[in-house]
Amino acid sequence: MPLWYQSIRLPLLFLQSILGTLIFSEALNRKQHFPLRAITVTVFCFLCLWSTQFFYQTERTLLYTFVRVGLHILCYLCVIGTVCFCYEESIWTVLLISSSGYIAQDLCGSLKTALKAIPALFAVAKHPIGVLFIDLFCYGGGFLLLAFLLRPYLRRRDLLDDKFKALFSFFVLLLCIGMARITQDNRQRNEIAMLSESIYQMLCDIFLFLLQFGIMERRQMHQNVDTMKELLHEQYVQFEASKENTQLVNEKYHDLKQILQGFHGQVSPSQLQKLEKQLDEYEAVTNTGNEVLDVLLSDKRTLCIQRGIQLTCYVGGAALDFVEELDLYSLFGNLLNNAIQAVSQLPPEQERFITLTARREDSMVTIHAENPCVGAVEFRDGLPKSHRDPNYHGFGMRSMERIAGKYGGSLVAKQVGDVFCLDIILFS
Repeated sequence: MPLWYQSIRLPLLFLQSILGTLIFSEALNRKQHFPLRAITVTVFCFLCLWSTQFFYQTERTLLYTFVRVGLHILCYLCVIGTVCFCYEESIWTVLLISSSGYIAQDLCGSLKTALKAIPALFAVAKHPIGVLFIDLFCYGGGFLLLAFLLRPYLRRRDLLDDKFKALFSFFVLLLCIGMARITQDNRQRNEIAMLSESIYQMLCDIFLFLLQFGIMERRQMHQNVDTMKELLHEQYVQFEASKENTQLVNEKYHDLKQILQGFHGQVSPSQLQKLEKQLDEYEAVTNTGNEVLDVLLSDKRTLCIQRGIQLTCYVGGAALDFVEELDLYSLFGNLLNNAIQAVSQLPPEQERFITLTARREDSMVTIHAENPCVGAVEFRDGLPKSHRDPNYHGFGMRSMERIAGKYGGSLVAKQVGDVFCLDIILFS
């Protein structure tokens, strides 16, 4: 390694780690005057680390090795301090982002060491321009690749605030820094040993990334479960409210029917018939043989009338008595909510309709629903992708799929022309 390059190796390591943290900082909250803060703290840390260069020119003894370990830990702490100074985040998020950035730097650095085991590249690395070229290839290309691969995991900043994950990354990285310096300062290593250490270091870095984001995915699953529970509770409250509203509407409906009967002889028959016909449209009585479906379909039928949607139902409610009340309300509620939302987006001149059938054959119940839709439906993992609420992305369909699986069945969604079709199978 050229002496001039060795003299700036530690501050350069800091800069490379800072660049690595940028991969993971997209969703973070920047502090006021972020550019000025970033430049100031980066220059300060760079100069502080550069002032330690004389330690790299002393004889390699055991004390020298421990000093080098301490300096690299200092570099890591400078990265943590820089992120903390520039972003308005919790200490756990700062630790995680700093650790990820340092790991990214270490991964690219290990790749560089492995490539230098190739004689031709080792010769190139002896020249200043060659060193810069290899650094640009390894660090620049490596950072871009990591940014592309990890971007989907970093769009939600709330997933980065994890105490266990941050502390685990921090202490494991301290251990890795110490072990790496102890082995790399051994001049008796040959090329095979250096190559093996580099490959091993890259595998460790990749493992840390997988562990970090694997934990993140696990936490996302827990958050999804909590959200599903919250939605189920909201649906239960809505079901109870709909039941009370349906009873109230039925009472008012019969009262109005009695009042209209009293107008015979005072209002022309044609006007009276017109009023009765309009009133019949809002009759909230649906008899399927299942109380839950009666309440739900009556509620959705009223909503469809208000939006000019023709709702046609052929549902044998008695065939679904084996399904728990909340599961039944959630299944058909999500189905009809999605259909009504899709049909409501159609232009006024296009026919608006929803058809729903449910029938039993031995121990199997088949449910089929159809409704027109606008444009092509985007599917993800076999389910239509929701664009209405990013916070509850796809939970309606996931809930329906979960309920179908609970009763040993399945859910299949597809688009045929301009019509969206949904088929559900349940087993009693």
